[in-house]
Amino acid sequence: MKPKLYPIIPILFMAPAIILGVLTMYFNDVSSIIWLQNLTIFLIVGICSCGILIWNKFPKVNNTLVIVFSIILLLLTFIDSGVSDVHRYLSIGPVNLNIGSIVLPILLIQLEKMLQNKNWWFIAFIALTIIAILFFQPDASKVTAFSIASIFLLSKYITKHIQYTTLSVPILASVLAWVFIDNLPPVDYVEEILSMANNINTLLYMFAVISIILLPIPFFLFKTESNKLIATSLGIYFTIVLISTIFGNFPVPLLGYGLSPIIGYSIAITWLVKNAVLAKK
Repeated sequence: MKPKLYPIIPILFMAPAIILGVLTMYFNDVSSIIWLQNLTIFLIVGICSCGILIWNKFPKVNNTLVIVFSIILLLLTFIDSGVSDVHRYLSIGPVNLNIGSIVLPILLIQLEKMLQNKNWWFIAFIALTIIAILFFQPDASKVTAFSIASIFLLSKYITKHIQYTTLSVPILASVLAWVFIDNLPPVDYVEEILSMANNINTLLYMFAVISIILLPIPFFLFKTESNKLIATSLGIYFTIVLISTIFGNFPVPLLGYGLSPIIGYSIAITWLVKNAVLAKK
């Protein structure tokens, strides 16, 4: 791909799922207020992503502050009674944001940066704190995805013996999260969007499945020697999140309704292109 086309890479991977999801909701008579939100946030993050990549200016931030702020946002989901005792969302006006979907990719990126300068055990402690918060939300999908992604991230820095002992904790948390999975009822245009697509026709369903399979691919495809660890970790995270949707308990990112997965994914893939592709110019 020519360098001048790099800024549209995030849009190319996001657009199929967004468009097919909007079409699925439209033909199933879902209110336009719902699918227009997905379309609007996609246009906003797409423009922001292109702007960042065209001018090659990614905001410089303090790693520690970003991690602390992200954890605070996760904790703020517990300030009310939640929905059916589920605390994944933070209400900002009329909009409910799934905070984990936004901040977890950011946290993985920031933790990897901190690993270069701090002891691994400190990063492991932060990761375990995040996993504990996700466990009590509860969010089995993200507990599993973040646990395995963070284990992979730490694997380069710690010995095999310590891996088998210390990192057994997030694995146990993942198992328990699925055993005690929440009872939040699925919403057809969120968790069951693929079934809605299949109800229209098989071809739309097949394209919808392909569109979400595409989402983790750039994290395995666009890697350099310097960032292959975090890129692969992000790819693992998004892959597990997508696999979790098979069970019907969790939102299908980008295809189904939800602003938060669009924001979180766009941040991650924009960072990836900025660091893995433009770095080669």
